Amino acid sequence: MANPRRGEHLRAPTRRAARGTSLAPRLRMRAASLAILVLILGRPAGAGAEEIAWRRSAELPRAAGAFALAVDAASGRIAVGDASGVLVLAADGRAARVLRRGPARDLAFLAGGDLLAATEQGLYRIDAAGRPRRLVPAPGADRVPLRLAVAEGAVALATEDGAFLTRDTERWQRIADLPSGPVTAVALRPAPGGLECLALVRGELHAARVPLAAQELGPIAAVREDLAQAFREEALDIVPGLAGTDVALLFPSALALRERPGAPWRLVEPALPPGAQAHRVVEGLGRLWLATDRGLLEAPAVDGPWRAAAEPAGTQAVGALAAAEGSVYAAVGAALLVSAPARSGPPRGVLAELPVDPPIERVHQAALAYLDLGPERVAEMRRGVMQRGLLPTLALGGSLARDRDAGVNVDEAFTAGELRRLVDRDDGHSDDNEIGVTLSWDLADLVYHPEQIDISHEAREVIELRDDVLDEITQLYFERRRVLVELAGAASPAEALRLQLRAAELAAGIDAWTGGWFSRAARETASGAPPDPTPR
Repeated sequence: MANPRRGEHLRAPTRRAARGTSLAPRLRMRAASLAILVLILGRPAGAGAEEIAWRRSAELPRAAGAFALAVDAASGRIAVGDASGVLVLAADGRAARVLRRGPARDLAFLAGGDLLAATEQGLYRIDAAGRPRRLVPAPGADRVPLRLAVAEGAVALATEDGAFLTRDTERWQRIADLPSGPVTAVALRPAPGGLECLALVRGELHAARVPLAAQELGPIAAVREDLAQAFREEALDIVPGLAGTDVALLFPSALALRERPGAPWRLVEPALPPGAQAHRVVEGLGRLWLATDRGLLEAPAVDGPWRAAAEPAGTQAVGALAAAEGSVYAAVGAALLVSAPARSGPPRGVLAELPVDPPIERVHQAALAYLDLGPERVAEMRRGVMQRGLLPTLALGGSLARDRDAGVNVDEAFTAGELRRLVDRDDGHSDDNEIGVTLSWDLADLVYHPEQIDISHEAREVIELRDDVLDEITQLYFERRRVLVELAGAASPAEALRLQLRAAELAAGIDAWTGGWFSRAARETASGAPPDPTPR
């Protein structure tokens, strides 16, 4: 009876798809309803998000952020993969760029402290001193790596052309009997007599037994798991043992779980933020954490309730997520956040402790005035084009003419016995000069001037540039406010100093867009004087 029940359970998404009913709209409606209830009723007392706080562990390159995280529990080092390559953060917070071959896709620490980095430019092994070495998963092939998994001294590698296993990162063995194409995800877990390797290919789950008793890996064949799943999305990740289950599959909007081998799969649909898609799930601090592009979610169990994590992780896109040694690490924007127990005691008036900055609307106005991107610029060009129809076309012309005549008449006469020759000459000239001015009007330009098309094109470019500038200033402004909130609750002088420097850096960025107006206005606002309304 197990097979019919499994088939009935996992055929349900197919029936919904046949009727044209999509899962995403229902999830968005459910998430929106949950958000409204939270706003009206407030978060329940003792909820998990109130027990966990987030602090900044490091600042990441602002232009890219992080795509992958790995934590070495033995040394306390944190590896961060971004668009430029790999950064390694030491236990004392110092950051070093150990690989400039990006973007990074996945990271994993080995037992000896070396780091494996799967990037779009290849697979690298980086020793503890930061020296990278290129690895090739198979002789004569240089396959692009996608994901990594490490367990019991073995490494599983998912590539765009199959999956491979190794015990020393030098000799690789291909997993046979997998369908052709990219391997989306790979996972390793202990099994009787060795390890079990799980791989996702074309939305199908495959399992292979890996014996570790022999000195070298022999042929490894994979067997397709009985998913019988027709969910409209393809799985993104494999998480063995999630929340006590046998294995879990992560989809962009759902989780599929199997309680034990051979048991039917069940589908769990967390209440994601509207339009959000999940890309990583981890377990830590006694709860589950789900990373999405609209914020970090947490839940005490797989079935929920799923809620947004505490700020600032709960409302910003999470680029990477990892859990290790009783902490959860999240790459959020330009910062690496680490979880910490929330402080007990009466709440502080943190907002009252923040410095008084000019309102964001004033900052926007100052930036547009400094960069000459206000609406007056386009309006002035439009007025100029309309007024051009009143101006005539001036044509200035002239001519210069000079005529000269010369004539010679010759005659002969016989007078008094002599022959005489008579010559009559005449010279003459005349000048004829003129100059003229012509004024002409094209009355059709008063109705529609052809250059209005150029003005419309210029206006669109100005609007796009203005939107980019305002978006950048908004991010700088509220990122500074978030840093100041964290500064008000800094746990140590070192952390307070780091946050002060970060706040000063963000203020300098706003000054660059406003010509120094922001700092002057902040000082004048703090002193009680009316701020200068225009940048200098």
